[in-house]
Amino acid sequence: MTERPYWLAAGTIGWGAVVFWKAAELPQFDQYAHVGPGFMPSAVGLGLVLMGLLLALQIYRGVPFEEQEAEDVSEDHAVNYTALCLAAAACALPMLTMKPFGFVVTCTGCFVLVAAAFKSRRWHLDLLLGLGFSLLCWWLFRKLGVQLGGLLPMMGV
Repeated sequence: MTERPYWLAAGTIGWGAVVFWKAAELPQFDQYAHVGPGFMPSAVGLGLVLMGLLLALQIYRGVPFEEQEAEDVSEDHAVNYTALCLAAAACALPMLTMKPFGFVVTCTGCFVLVAAAFKSRRWHLDLLLGLGFSLLCWWLFRKLGVQLGGLLPMMGV
């Protein structure tokens, strides 16, 4: 009998629970836009929990997990752990920096980390592009009435 990867289902449920728990700290609904900044993260967290439960059910029923064929993938392809760690750091960064540094600085950092994970070596350009996109998103959300906090909370702005 083959090993059943219950750890995968537990990890998916756990990650979804953490996302849902942290998203519950944000307002779910807003008077003007009717959708608050916590609505989508809550939906993603709930979706991860549900997918983890469905995965656990499939594992319990004995559904085999077989590697699927993929185009242009060689058998000797190694995992790039540096890229994986950079992308994971980009996912974890908002939990650590959103409150003290704000939306713009956090999103800029995420953009730079993801670009580095995709092997971009022009970090100056990545920093400028991330800052531009973050400022644009922050401004558009403000125009829609969604409060994402101050522009630079650490400077009182």
